[in-house]
Amino acid sequence: MMPRLVICLCLSVAAWGQAGESAGNTKSASPATAAVATNATAADPLTSAQALFKKGNFEEAATAFKALVEKTPDSAEAQSGLVRSLLRARKFDEAEAAARKATSALPSSALVQAAAEDVFFRAGKLGEAEAAYRAAVKADANSARGVFGIGRIYDMVSMHKRARDTFARAHELDPSDGQIYDHWLDLMTPAEQLAAVKKHAGENPVGFEAERLKYLTAITSKKPWAMSTEVKPMDIKVQPYGKEQTGVYDINRSGPLTISKGYGLQVKFNDRASAVLLLDTGASGITIGRKLAEKAGAVKIADTFIGGIGDQGPIRSYLAWIDKVDVGGVEFHDCVVIVSSKNSVADEAGLIGADVFDKFLVTLDFKNWHVQLAPLPKNPAAPADDDIAQDRFIAPEMQSFTKFFRFGHDIVVPVVVNDKAVGNFILDTGADLNTMSPEFAAQVTTARDDHDYTMKGVSGKVSQVLTGQKAILQFANMRIESHDLPVFTTYGASASAGTEIAGFIGIRTLVQMKMSIDYRDGLVKLEVYEFKKARE
Repeated sequence: MMPRLVICLCLSVAAWGQAGESAGNTKSASPATAAVATNATAADPLTSAQALFKKGNFEEAATAFKALVEKTPDSAEAQSGLVRSLLRARKFDEAEAAARKATSALPSSALVQAAAEDVFFRAGKLGEAEAAYRAAVKADANSARGVFGIGRIYDMVSMHKRARDTFARAHELDPSDGQIYDHWLDLMTPAEQLAAVKKHAGENPVGFEAERLKYLTAITSKKPWAMSTEVKPMDIKVQPYGKEQTGVYDINRSGPLTISKGYGLQVKFNDRASAVLLLDTGASGITIGRKLAEKAGAVKIADTFIGGIGDQGPIRSYLAWIDKVDVGGVEFHDCVVIVSSKNSVADEAGLIGADVFDKFLVTLDFKNWHVQLAPLPKNPAAPADDDIAQDRFIAPEMQSFTKFFRFGHDIVVPVVVNDKAVGNFILDTGADLNTMSPEFAAQVTTARDDHDYTMKGVSGKVSQVLTGQKAILQFANMRIESHDLPVFTTYGASASAGTEIAGFIGIRTLVQMKMSIDYRDGLVKLEVYEFKKARE
């Protein structure tokens, strides 16, 4: 497995200062240049508002741009500035309202369309976002943000080669846009990334850029996650734990169905340490606690942060080398793992993402307690170098699979809830129950305070949890009834994906079906086991 840079370091960006559209990507101006800029700022309200935005003062920038819009509603720069400032200030409802007003006032402006598309994408309205992106490019073929937006759509639907080419074009149009830069970088080979970051960071990189350079310098000297095992059919046993009986009768075992709170894989590190790690489709690669890393002899590469469910926020961590990792007979060498500064990860020894096996077709057979691995169908257009981005290929034998949206390692599917609304949910075997965000829950159910219910994740306990009433979930040709869904903020997942995540489909639901995943092509297949209601 060759983890994409955004997967390993995405939370470092938040910690070191967002490497997006802010001033973090600009170099310091000379005193003379600064003086000229100061005079221009004082004389020009638009320049002043844009300066506030570049400094990251998004709320102040929004106020300044709003005043400009009221005076000059036909100014595309003012309208787009207002929309983007509100978006970066996390005032999503206001940003969407401003975007709709702006596109109505200036429907032919590529600048306005591009700003609106970012709002729609972040809101999870991906169809509207794509339409706005294409409208921006139609209005101006050289709209960097419009071209970038189309690249985001390509990447989301696993058309990674097209996304790479599109991001390169957007970066060429606007090399100063940090968000475009990061996406362009993400789909390069490690050697290409290293060269680009060295050029971008300058002679004295600090913070996130310095850590990124350490990471890239390390992985270009080796082939991370090189498999010594041939890609062939294999069967790995999973270990259920935290088992609970349900009110469902298993006709295959002539007794009540037992559902586990989680499933684990036995993992060996450097032939020195071994642990059962939670199999988590909501995680990427391997994340372990500090004590296990020390026992395994992990060697630090660079600092990073990890985060997930919980109120503590990002947890300081580091990236490390482990020479050899063995998972049920599948042997990897030169592995990059994430090491938490804490002794455990969400009370577990660690997490292992199913994407560790991304060169295989991965089938999670929970009923029979196995992970089945099989070779993926050969893509006739694939290059010999598997680090080079390639487009989705759907072989004839994969036609029954459902396409999913891929955001980093996350498997995201549209879910219709109670026939009222559709939201983007993550299929997450590391989550216990199905959950929803408060904003989405308000559209489909009635939520109530639940002081007796506690939830804990990578970032600690969740202090404010509501529960929603019964919900009917429809996704990937499934129709599932779910009761007492926990309701809590999904902002962390949404920020990481760059689009609104309405909730999670957890193990209590996923354990009732066989789940086959093709990470390469963004395909998933869910097959419900044959159950019937418990006997009276």
